[in-house]
Amino acid sequence: MTKFADSLVAAALDAERREAEAQAEREIARGELDGMSRAMVEEEGLLNHVQAALLLGVSVKRIGELVRLGKLRRFDFLGRTYVSVREVRERYRQELKAGRPKRGLMESAVASVKAALKTDAAQARLGGYAGPHEKAKRKGKAK
Repeated sequence: MTKFADSLVAAALDAERREAEAQAEREIARGELDGMSRAMVEEEGLLNHVQAALLLGVSVKRIGELVRLGKLRRFDFLGRTYVSVREVRERYRQELKAGRPKRGLMESAVASVKAALKTDAAQARLGGYAGPHEKAKRKGKAK
């Protein structure tokens, strides 16, 4: 065979291989689409992280954190990540607040005492954490 014929055969084989790969990718996508459809029925819908963050009033980063912590279930379809509408609704109903829970009276007192014990002598002579300027402001003497 000539170089020209060899290149035509190689091009034809390459085209067939690419078509077979594209067909396989379409079959995988159809399978994922069926799975996504089932998940949407079971979970009452799916939301991307931006939509879930908007509904819960948190950042997109926090949604990713909730997924990593297992508080929200992750769904991956067609190269995208989703969370369950049902779980987002439950979380919204619970009105969970972000951040540390409020300390009780005893916990606050213990924390204050610990902080006061860490005050050095020079700082204590100046009035602890609040120096003379802050004390004067409280008494109304500051300008």
